[in-house]
Amino acid sequence: MTNETQDQLSRSWEDFRNLPFPSGFHSREPEGECMVTMDATLAGCISSAMNGQLDDERHAVLHSRIARLGELIPLIRDDENATNYFTLLHQTAMLAAEFDDARRA
Repeated sequence: MTNETQDQLSRSWEDFRNLPFPSGFHSREPEGECMVTMDATLAGCISSAMNGQLDDERHAVLHSRIARLGELIPLIRDDENATNYFTLLHQTAMLAAEFDDARRA
């Protein structure tokens, strides 16, 4: 893992944290998926990964939620703010997974 990747994760996380949660997505659940829970779960995993290696359970949650969010993003394209928000969350989570995976290697 390069310092560049770690820096990229830090910048992406900071950018994400400055975005407001998209209005209308407190109750919108594409394919029955609560987007508030998706947000909180991934944000927790990202924050934890930045502070140390994830345990096996959180590592698995991070990877499964990344995959699921990737499936959901195309379903919310009708809302530009939500698409931007969840796309940045997805990208940041992928960086966190890469960062955590490198620690495990």
